[in-house]
Amino acid sequence: MRVVYLDTSVILNPNFKFSDYEKCYISLISIEELDNLKTNERIGYQARQAIRKIMDADNVEIKLDYSCTKSVHMFLEHKNDNSILSFYMDVRASDKDCILITDDYAMLIKAKALGLPCRMFEFEETKQEVYKGYKEISLNQQEMAEWYQKPYNKWDLLDNQYLILKNDKGNIIDRQRWAKDNNSEYCTFKPISYKQIDNMYTGKIKPKNIQQELTFDLLQNRNINIKCIFGKFGSGKDLLMSSHALSFIQKGIYEKVVFVRNNYGVMNSNSLGFLPGNVDEKLFPFAMPLADHVGGIEGLKILINQGKVELQHLGFIRGRDIKNSIIYCSEAENLTKEHVQLLISRVAEGTTLWLNGDFKQVDNVVFEKNNGLMQMVNSLKGNNLFGCVELDITERSKTARLAELLD
Repeated sequence: MRVVYLDTSVILNPNFKFSDYEKCYISLISIEELDNLKTNERIGYQARQAIRKIMDADNVEIKLDYSCTKSVHMFLEHKNDNSILSFYMDVRASDKDCILITDDYAMLIKAKALGLPCRMFEFEETKQEVYKGYKEISLNQQEMAEWYQKPYNKWDLLDNQYLILKNDKGNIIDRQRWAKDNNSEYCTFKPISYKQIDNMYTGKIKPKNIQQELTFDLLQNRNINIKCIFGKFGSGKDLLMSSHALSFIQKGIYEKVVFVRNNYGVMNSNSLGFLPGNVDEKLFPFAMPLADHVGGIEGLKILINQGKVELQHLGFIRGRDIKNSIIYCSEAENLTKEHVQLLISRVAEGTTLWLNGDFKQVDNVVFEKNNGLMQMVNSLKGNNLFGCVELDITERSKTARLAELLD
């Protein structure tokens, strides 16, 4: 399948690539629909990106009119979908190899009813690009000077998305965040600002790379209520989260850390079976990402006895109204969309939700098909209450980095 006809839904899909096909036909109606969606609060960004992709593609032909049968217009003539199908019928009259690709089941049903070759766009056809929470942009000296004279969002950054500016030699020049001004609906660029962590539990912690700098800024920003850190093993997800969380508890900014984790073991490992002890003792093996940074289980027990840490089983969190706390969820790649929705709905006054995970370490096919962490990132990106950063450098040790060689 090298020649395709695209409806608007496919063009909007961020996974679609024009370069995967020899020729792509698009109706003028779809261009008008994209133009109308540019200012849409929910998908305006995708519409603008789709228009840019069309402009950059050299294998696209825009259908301006149709001369073939008007049979599609015999029903619901005012519908754009029907006009798009009429354009497709015109294309088929001269190019029998062309097939319609859609991401809309209603369009698929209509096309099949008319006997037109069609298929749904499959996400597996291309690797999905994950929203990282930042963009890296390289500018030459003149471009840099012009931008600093009049900083504007020429790269379509979303709310709370970071910008890493590099010169044409690849050196990092600046780090900024595109975000709303206080008491304003308008966004501006804000230089990142963070402090080194120094608390009685984890000691002094400072960023080791540029992504960790962005993470420090994100975790210390109290205007962002839902924070997500994801990335590879050993990149510092739990170290940075736990050190910040405990620092906030020590300073009295929050009352406690509510540590939540889906009690799911590593894929293909044997279950421990029934664990003796009370609820906290049963949860200790799953709370080790936090215990590792507070002196082990004994240190964790002290914090629990002091009321500064609460271990919460995911299965028992429904109905909770959690105030003035940090809800901290580790290994969140093993959550479904429904799990993440449940966690978000527990956030009460004065509470923030922090999640971390690694999409490569999913431990069940259930979470591959319905990954809550991925869906949260894709659904909440651009919301002023949400922020995320991908960590892609293993900092644990040189030895830990050897694990990458097994990929």
